[in-house]
Amino acid sequence: MKKQRWAVVMFVLPVTVLLLGICIYPFCSGVGMGFTNYNLLRPGKERFVGFENITKILTTDTEFWHALGFSVFYALMTVLLSYIFGLVCALLMNKPIKGKNIFRALLLLPWVVPTVVAANTWIWILNAETGLINNFLQSLHLIKEPILFLSDTTIVKITAMVIGAWKNFPFMMLVILAGLQSIPSEVYESAYVDGANKWKTFFHITFPLLKSVTMISTVLMVIWTFNNFDLIYLLTKGGPVDATMTISIYAYNTAFFRNDMGYASAISVVMMGCMMIMCGIYMKLLKRE
Repeated sequence: MKKQRWAVVMFVLPVTVLLLGICIYPFCSGVGMGFTNYNLLRPGKERFVGFENITKILTTDTEFWHALGFSVFYALMTVLLSYIFGLVCALLMNKPIKGKNIFRALLLLPWVVPTVVAANTWIWILNAETGLINNFLQSLHLIKEPILFLSDTTIVKITAMVIGAWKNFPFMMLVILAGLQSIPSEVYESAYVDGANKWKTFFHITFPLLKSVTMISTVLMVIWTFNNFDLIYLLTKGGPVDATMTISIYAYNTAFFRNDMGYASAISVVMMGCMMIMCGIYMKLLKRE
């Protein structure tokens, strides 16, 4: 037994050391950099500034608070839309219909398609001059001028949320579908015997029994969406006029366009604090359920 344990340790140890090096070193380096004034244009001249960066972020940086506000709003609205779409699709997929597996595979496509492919496809579809949607609406004489889906500062926020929901709702659908299939059929049979219709059955049986699945999946998706970078950056790069600027994009621009790596790392540290709060809520909900 001792020889077998040592064999297991020897096989696992190299991979463990490699993963710890890949994860821990960048993490510690990034956190430590957040307490310096490190600038890419002044290599070797960085100095320790303590909590100066974090204090500036939390007190005087209006760009950060704007990005934080949109990040929270984007995450909440995207998750809400994802949950609504996912719930509807899960209810349909839970019914005995022909070709259910084919429809289920098609509904998973948004989640499976790489983000860069999905973003560029949507940019082409929403183009003001050659986009499919604008051309279709103009051909029906429903609009006189093209809709600026990615250029108008108000419409672009709605567009980003809808595309984000389209990309993420398959995950919500799978989770809710698993929750629906775990509900015993005897519960519905008893409800129908007592005279409950479909609406009462949904609101008094299905929805309450999905509470645990709903809480855990929504909190988890809020964490993912709040931390999302690639989709919005590929769609708008945070524009127009910073209308879709999230914290992750703001930190990226600060690091690689303003060359202020120290301040960008401090933004990431604050963002990590927000994520830790969300993870704490998630773990508490998971433990309670």
